[in-house]
Amino acid sequence: MARKKSLPSVKPWSEITILATQPVATSEPNHIDGGLPPAPHILLLLLVAGLLFFAGLGRLPLLEPDEGRNAEVAREMLLSGDWITPHFNNLPYLDKPVAFFWLVAVAFRLLGVSEWAARLPSALMGLATLLLTWHLARRMFGNSTALRAGVIVATCPLVIAFARLVIFDMTLACLVTLAMLSFWYADSGGYKRPWCDTLMFLAMGLATITKGPVGFLLPLLSIVTFQAMRGRLAELKRLRWSLGMAVFLASVLPWFIAVSLRNPDFPHYALWQESLQRFATGHAHRRGSILYYLPVYLGGFLPWSLFLLLAGLGLLKRWRELRHENQKPVLFLVSWTMVILVFFTISHSKLPGYFLPAIVPLSILMARVWEEVEADGACRAPRWLIAGFWCLLGIAVLITVSPYILRLPRFQTTLAGKIHPSVLGLFSHTLLMTGLILLALSVLGRNLAARLRGRKLSLLTFVLLAAAVPVLIIRWRTVLVTYVVTSSSQRLAQRILSSPDRNLEIYGYYYFRTSLPFYLRRRVGLVTTNGNELTSNYIASKWVESRQRTRSPGQQSGPPAPSTPLPMGAVSMGPMMDGVAFDELLRTSTKPLLVMVRNTHVGEMAQKAGRMESLWGAWEYSVWRIPAARPGDSRGGDREWSMLPCLNRGTRNSPCLSRPAAQVSLTPLTAKLRNP
Repeated sequence: MARKKSLPSVKPWSEITILATQPVATSEPNHIDGGLPPAPHILLLLLVAGLLFFAGLGRLPLLEPDEGRNAEVAREMLLSGDWITPHFNNLPYLDKPVAFFWLVAVAFRLLGVSEWAARLPSALMGLATLLLTWHLARRMFGNSTALRAGVIVATCPLVIAFARLVIFDMTLACLVTLAMLSFWYADSGGYKRPWCDTLMFLAMGLATITKGPVGFLLPLLSIVTFQAMRGRLAELKRLRWSLGMAVFLASVLPWFIAVSLRNPDFPHYALWQESLQRFATGHAHRRGSILYYLPVYLGGFLPWSLFLLLAGLGLLKRWRELRHENQKPVLFLVSWTMVILVFFTISHSKLPGYFLPAIVPLSILMARVWEEVEADGACRAPRWLIAGFWCLLGIAVLITVSPYILRLPRFQTTLAGKIHPSVLGLFSHTLLMTGLILLALSVLGRNLAARLRGRKLSLLTFVLLAAAVPVLIIRWRTVLVTYVVTSSSQRLAQRILSSPDRNLEIYGYYYFRTSLPFYLRRRVGLVTTNGNELTSNYIASKWVESRQRTRSPGQQSGPPAPSTPLPMGAVSMGPMMDGVAFDELLRTSTKPLLVMVRNTHVGEMAQKAGRMESLWGAWEYSVWRIPAARPGDSRGGDREWSMLPCLNRGTRNSPCLSRPAAQVSLTPLTAKLRNP
């Protein structure tokens, strides 16, 4: 195809609309513009994805709580052979559908149980999302826009993060993108291709058994909004709904029926509690303000978010022009983005990962807008480009001075309670360097925008912004590694497995670490009042039902505090038990026990145990060995304890116990078990 004619200089803040008015082909890929053929583009994108999504994928331990829990569910699925009902810590885990666990379990079977295998499905889905973005942008706007869109997706902080985590969101984003791409094929082809309808409904079905009803709601609402804004809702009748529903139900119902037969309460829980209640109420305790996703957009799509926001201001004045047929691709992408943003803003359950499916249309829009920078006839750089670098400069200045603000006592107290001391010690210097990097980037970009035009300006400024996030990741690497290592249970599990007491039962005392069962390769007990420590609403609801069945008629309905004796019979459910059952276990156990407890509750635990030996000390929690009960032993009586800081542990707020009388043994099991 002949090279595009140069665009004239543009009015301020209107570039995205002017670009959209240029004719674009949308039916067949014969409109591809000049430049490199697709193969080098794909190789370049594969290289970028390999570095950002796959490099060092299994080098770090699993994070608490999501990664550890999800990986353990897949490990137990593979171990038990039960591919219908997911289990966590030997308990049914039905908070999420099964598809993502299938992917991780298959990776474990093929590659062995490891962090790398656990994260591989998310990385592959990240790569697939990148390639789908490239393909959709290529069909809409051509090769150069497609390449830029792929690079923008690959360098987006939100995508990089979720492509390297054992979490559902990257898989959901990939399937939603596939459904939207399939509809674009169907619509641009005049609804003459049955395979487009089939693929669209299949993608929605797989998304549904990955993350629930949002798997089909997001694509359908986006499609309906798109056609409504075009004034062509009637065209939706041309979709093969009978074929599509058959495909959708065939992909969803087999597992849904099978799991419902084994767990009769699942339909009510999945459709009512986990979906409707979570969306309409604060049931999931994940509330946020109406502006919750503004910082998610600004930070998760940085640095592109600033430039797209400024360029998109032109749409506010000329939004009616989006209904023109030659602006169909832009309207499709805007509808897709706005539905996701509005849907999750209305929802009472908010998390940053929910915004991930919107990154694809935003990336294509940003790539399309960037074509304006390359316009040879422009007498000056687009205003949104210059303003974007000024905004980046302002953010850089704020980040540069932030370490000095964080030194104020008010902030120090807050951060000390939430961030591990070893991480906090690296934080200030890294923030300062981050500000200086962004400062240099913004100044350099501003100078390039003032001196260059055309292809040179487009290429150099784009590469400069694309390199920003990878450079910052390198700068933050030490902080990230320290954070992951200190927050994971890998080192604790290694200490336990290397000790003579490796086979002892371990219990969490009103405290739980979700990755510990994965690393120990066995279940971990839990002493609890409401079961929330397992981070599973389904397990917590079953535990509450179990307690209610055994609750004394005269007992109050509110759960007692952990330090309050429970006026009821002992309650247990699998590895879970209440305080009464745990007291009984301490009095009758013929074997020693390992107990994991928050450092703030060590004194309380000591009152129950009587004799405890220190095994592991960390910043937030510690692990103790409780000897077997002896005849005539009186555990749980009144004793006087004093809290002293642990020595030679390299941690802060990690208490040891001391007694005036020699009624307790605190000798570490072995010197090498000390936390370094």
